[in-house]
Amino acid sequence: MKKITRTNKIYVSVIMIILLVMGVALEAWAYKRISSRKNSVNVDVVPVQLAPSQQVKFDVRMSTHSVELSQDMVAVSLLKDSNGQEYRPENWKGSPAGGHHRSGTLEFPAIKGNPGSVTLIIENIANVPERVFTWKVKE
Repeated sequence: MKKITRTNKIYVSVIMIILLVMGVALEAWAYKRISSRKNSVNVDVVPVQLAPSQQVKFDVRMSTHSVELSQDMVAVSLLKDSNGQEYRPENWKGSPAGGHHRSGTLEFPAIKGNPGSVTLIIENIANVPERVFTWKVKE
């Protein structure tokens, strides 16, 4: 039997880390970015983590040159799934309220069951009552 050296253990560890990072990156690329361009404000959203039994995360980017982006992103966001469940965000990790450009990650609790799709609703940005973004959940 061949002896496993310390160098081989390091190589295996590095390969495992690379595969893990690639898996996370592939999950993020699995979903399409959806844009809402209304009342001079662009809102672009893409899921970065969207799978049953895992915290749900969306990358959100907003840009304008005409209004202040002063919304509390946790207060104005809601996630609904095709099974009828609703989820409130747990956290916004990103730019603070104010300014013309904001970006960050909107985090929700894990979705329950195996819904076919989810819909993110962001309310009251630049007098647009609702901006609606929908994706099919990939298994």
